[in-house]
Amino acid sequence: MLPIHNNSSSVSREQVTEAYLQAIGLIDERVAPYLGKATTRVLVQGAAKRLTITYPFLNCLVNRPYTALIPAIIHEQLGSITANELEEGLMALLDACFAGLRELTGDLIVPPLHDEVTNQLQQLQ
Repeated sequence: MLPIHNNSSSVSREQVTEAYLQAIGLIDERVAPYLGKATTRVLVQGAAKRLTITYPFLNCLVNRPYTALIPAIIHEQLGSITANELEEGLMALLDACFAGLRELTGDLIVPPLHDEVTNQLQQLQ
């Protein structure tokens, strides 16, 4: 997946956070009819738990569903994290969610959904 932030862009941490939460919401919207509403929430929570060693700010996604999360809660945990670091962690989270979906469904859902999410994230650039 291509990053939405680059050194020449002025994308803020808030914009990055909002874009990735929307991307997770898109995954949830597309997956729910096939696997149920809780699937994406469980994938996000599990992925966040595995990634908190590398990206401690993702801990806010471990104990609450992403749907209950607002960008302000993430920003409380950000401290001095740059937009690049934030995006790296959120991209790792999305990649882990796609890996989990691939385990559940093979290539039935992931390739077209991955393309759709990538396109959505690129629109922020």
